[in-house]
Amino acid sequence: MGSRPISNTYLAALISEAGLSNAALARHVNQLGAHRRYGELRLRYDSSSVNRWLRGAVPDAPTPALIAEVLSRRVNRRVTAAEVFAAGDAFLEFPTSASGAADSATALWRQTVHRRDFLTYAFMAGAGLEAGWRWAFAPAAAQVTATGRRRVGMADVERLLAARQDFADLDRRHGGGHARAWLTDYLDREVAPLLHGSYRDSVGRALFAAAAVLTETVSYMAFDDGDHGLAQRFSIQALALAKQAGDAAFGSYVMSNMAAQLVYLGEGPKAAQVARAGWMTSQNAPAALLARLHTTEARGHALAGETGEVRAALDRAAQALDRAATQQAPEWLGASSPAHHAGSTMHCLFDLGRFAEAARHGPAALDLPTDNVRARALHQILLARVQAGLGDVEHSCDTARTALHAAARLRSRRLRERIREYHGGLAAHRTAPVVQAWQDEARELLAAAA
Repeated sequence: MGSRPISNTYLAALISEAGLSNAALARHVNQLGAHRRYGELRLRYDSSSVNRWLRGAVPDAPTPALIAEVLSRRVNRRVTAAEVFAAGDAFLEFPTSASGAADSATALWRQTVHRRDFLTYAFMAGAGLEAGWRWAFAPAAAQVTATGRRRVGMADVERLLAARQDFADLDRRHGGGHARAWLTDYLDREVAPLLHGSYRDSVGRALFAAAAVLTETVSYMAFDDGDHGLAQRFSIQALALAKQAGDAAFGSYVMSNMAAQLVYLGEGPKAAQVARAGWMTSQNAPAALLARLHTTEARGHALAGETGEVRAALDRAAQALDRAATQQAPEWLGASSPAHHAGSTMHCLFDLGRFAEAARHGPAALDLPTDNVRARALHQILLARVQAGLGDVEHSCDTARTALHAAARLRSRRLRERIREYHGGLAAHRTAPVVQAWQDEARELLAAAA
């Protein structure tokens, strides 16, 4: 057992900060348990017990709470059992109070930072529906206030929102794998102390809203980087923070991202349900956001082969886009331009096998700002698949080549997987010289990118 590496590096760091030996921590836990008189429970932990905790073991209740209390007293700040021993399933739960949302989110950030080399979270397709239901119908806090040691003001909130803009730009330009570790570190070091600080209600709601935006940005990065279980947990915690902030529009945006992830993972009917719940419970949301929800719902229906539902959802999206032209969209709202809508429409038609109709949306889908590097590459590889479906292999390979070179620079597993899907779809044309040349180039570049 002693030869195994420490996996709970956060617990190790707390023990060191507390100035305790492993044996001393065990002794303090035993003494606190005896003082609390938990029934007839007699705790006999020793240094070997602490070694097991450091290497991934989780003791039975109430020991995690006792450990957290001992460490809180020694480091003179609040430490929760969830931070030290949180299991992945705990972060699929939707906290229903402001303090619960703050504790759960900060525990997830901290665990991700200190145990990132050991985290493997499974994606649970039904968890988004449950979280969406609670977001829609659970009561929010009457007030979002706290009385911690650090005083928090609107200047702190503005700093967080400015940082989010920087991180979102890195994500668009370089892919989700480029900066997500930096942003998670930022949440742990900079945002967590603010959530546990001191603030009045107006500041508290703005702070929770900013924390939700940053948390969802990490979620989208993790999704793009192929870490779907972690992305799902960050989205659920972002949804809970938005709920307590009273930010219904941003909650709907989180729902749209959760639905998009379900689409990517092939869960069409569930994706349509989540997207529909997002727009039905937020009729007053910005029109650009409603358009995004409608197109994501259409994508879910397309995977299920429901042509009529696809058409109806795309019609609703087009009407919302018309209204959006006269409105100012929130800064956090991405993937909501006419080009994004065209790309989603093209994907719906591709999934339905309507290649000629899909191809007509190609030029509009590529009409993106220059900083939307990943979105452009995803639309290009999609257009290449459409062109291959039409039998136009030469143009298809030329279109795909541009996306291929972008994939070599981007840290986006999502893009690389789309290119591999395209690569496999060329099997019927493998004897064509243009296909052989493209495949040789793709093998070399994708191997380097991996």
